[in-house]
Amino acid sequence: MDSFIDALLSQKTDKIPDEYDWFAPLLGDWACDYYDELNGQKRYVKGEWIFRRVLEGAGIQDVFIFPSRATKETAPQPDGEYGSSLRMYNYFENCYDVVYTCDHCMKRLRFTKEDDKLVGKVLDEENSYWIFTEITENSFKWENVMIADDGTRTQDCEIHGKRVK
Repeated sequence: MDSFIDALLSQKTDKIPDEYDWFAPLLGDWACDYYDELNGQKRYVKGEWIFRRVLEGAGIQDVFIFPSRATKETAPQPDGEYGSSLRMYNYFENCYDVVYTCDHCMKRLRFTKEDDKLVGKVLDEENSYWIFTEITENSFKWENVMIADDGTRTQDCEIHGKRVK
């Protein structure tokens, strides 16, 4: 195995307590359907999202690929993203500190659990959230939303994932 991959990838360890291993159901490979509006037109993009344990079990990293590798030649997107998030469990505050990066941005988030939702507050953007819901063994929903102080929600995009493996 490649030494970088061998050092990065990990099995479960005791670094994330079971009751805070919120992202464990997302570990694996996912085929995804992405929905938003671009230039006033509804848009659908096929993508992939891959999640793995990393760094001696202290975190969960993903690779976010939209459009998917299988469709990027036949259905290219002007704003496509090939990015990665690193979710590190914060032992002191029982939450996850997250950084997402792609070729045009880097965002920091703080994820907490609210009932059955994983709610990520984008730290440098007022009222901006990334939310995982409807997580099952074989599916999930993700939303990028603005939630105003009065509770009004404006959805930027949503993704529906279906487990591949």
